[in-house]
Amino acid sequence: MSRWPVLILISTFLISFNDAATTSSSFLSTADRERLKQVFISAWNLEDIASVHYSILGYKLLASPLPNSQAVCKFLLDSANKESSLESYYYISSAWKTVGSCSGSLPTNKFVEAATKVLKQDTAGIYDLYYAVHIYKSASQSLAPYVTNIKNVIQALLKKDDAISHLAYSFHIAVQLGNDGKFAFDRIEDALVQADEVDGRFLQFEGGLSITALLISGAYRLAQAVNTVPPISGDQAVKFANYFLSRRSVQTAKGAYNLLDVITILSDNKYHIPVAITLAGPAVVSLAEPKVSVKVTDLLGRALPSGPLQVTAESATRIADDVVVLSKKKFEQSPADSMVHTINLMEVKPEPGLYKVTVNSAPTKADPWLVGNVGITLPIKVMCSVAVDSFEIGIGDSDQTTQPKFDKIAYDNKLGKKLEVDTLQKLVVRFSLKDKASGKPMVVHQAFVRFSNPTTKQEIIFIAEPDSNKLYKFDLDVGAKQGDFKQLSGVYAAELIVGDVVISNSFSWHFADVNLKLPLDASKLPAPYSLHKPKPVIEHLFREPEKRPPVFVSNLFTGLVFVPFSVLIGLWVKLGVNISNFPFSLSALGFHVGLGAIFVLFGFFWLQLNMFQTLKYLLGLGVVTFLCGNKLLTKIANNRKHH
Repeated sequence: MSRWPVLILISTFLISFNDAATTSSSFLSTADRERLKQVFISAWNLEDIASVHYSILGYKLLASPLPNSQAVCKFLLDSANKESSLESYYYISSAWKTVGSCSGSLPTNKFVEAATKVLKQDTAGIYDLYYAVHIYKSASQSLAPYVTNIKNVIQALLKKDDAISHLAYSFHIAVQLGNDGKFAFDRIEDALVQADEVDGRFLQFEGGLSITALLISGAYRLAQAVNTVPPISGDQAVKFANYFLSRRSVQTAKGAYNLLDVITILSDNKYHIPVAITLAGPAVVSLAEPKVSVKVTDLLGRALPSGPLQVTAESATRIADDVVVLSKKKFEQSPADSMVHTINLMEVKPEPGLYKVTVNSAPTKADPWLVGNVGITLPIKVMCSVAVDSFEIGIGDSDQTTQPKFDKIAYDNKLGKKLEVDTLQKLVVRFSLKDKASGKPMVVHQAFVRFSNPTTKQEIIFIAEPDSNKLYKFDLDVGAKQGDFKQLSGVYAAELIVGDVVISNSFSWHFADVNLKLPLDASKLPAPYSLHKPKPVIEHLFREPEKRPPVFVSNLFTGLVFVPFSVLIGLWVKLGVNISNFPFSLSALGFHVGLGAIFVLFGFFWLQLNMFQTLKYLLGLGVVTFLCGNKLLTKIANNRKHH
């Protein structure tokens, strides 16, 4: 008996409400499919047999022609001759069958022989059993002789270890056994209780996308194989679907294939088909565009198999104060696209602001297996056009001894005269803003008065604040605020800036020119003048060297420097210096030569070297002189001790 799918309403539109899903689109869009295709292309280097296998299967799910199929076939044939593992045989045989147009033939007998050994074993692992069963399927071999052994092996494995991965692979093995796979069907419920729930909106298994997708796709395929409704509730199906859609950015060929596979299963099975309701146009309505459009599809963006649905806006609530402005309003089906439904939200004349619209869907004819009345919340922004009303500008004394005399200005016009204001006066601006459609006064998020001076390039912005009657008033006490203008006089352009997230005609309006008389006259500043121009570059000036003495004086003092040395030599000659005890050794020569070299270095320092060069040479000479002198003194001390 055929059954209609159970329709479950979900949304993955990215909004801030807690009762909505959190992905940017509630179905696998064309852009998503193209991105997944790029993942398969990136794995198309014909190096890794597993990646090639998943890419080929992914292309089939995308209904895209396989690029360079002949090169792929050659790669599969070469791999068949080189590879020797059962896993590789599974990848090659499955990919070969999926391509379907390869010339030549695989060594199928070798694959089947390896698979048969596994199917006969009583201690085969779950993964090898999975590969062996699917190799038999690809080779169109009958599993009938091994069904009993397969069942016994799986039951023994699950009794020992019922990990999620083991359960997932056992479901896919049982699918290939047809009605004989019922033994695994009862374990679906055992698997589901191990799912982790996240934020009340997602269900997933430990191990991530691949294991979760493998288990859910296996559970639905097994349910169809044994023709029994799976023990998965509609709410669980929605949460699993939300999780899969949130993983559309997967970057591996295996993950991309598993995602496509499980989304296809959730869109084509006969038990649960999650329904995606998304905005079919901008989330903005106004008098010019008054309609809210939603699109009702499956997870692949296709029309639902159940036929037309009745889509209802259960409520439209203003977020600012939770006021419900609309309830139980039916959407109308678009004549151009049966998946698109629209309502005219502006019929109820909602105030500008942010709203949340709760949408329900249900099949148009009664069917006990169809359920589709779970609400989804969509964000809608109601826009309006704003008009400036009763704009007045005047000048008064800052001490309020005289009241300002106001001039009225119509919006988009400019005051015909230049206003003269000094530091003892204040400039007063009054205006109100109204919704063009309703004529009601309104308050916007941004209302500024800007003063700009083309000479000084100044721009000073002040906030205009509304009172309790939504009348905006701006008072500029020129004397108190002259510091904001850098005390620079001049003619300033006065502009009104109005903006808000819910108004469609934000504007900047130059309404008057104001001549501010402040302590400094900007007109006398050099042109062009900018308060922010770079400062002059400061260059460091070194002290000029003092004038040197005449060459004769320098030479005279140089000669005087050598006089003490000459006296020393003369005294040594007169006293009769005894150099017979000079120890002619390497240390003695090194010490005296090093000491003499240091004096010579000082001479070069005086003549041409700088301090850093001198220290560099002195370090080497000093080390040698120190070591030689230390050894020389030690030797002299030892000689004295012995004599």
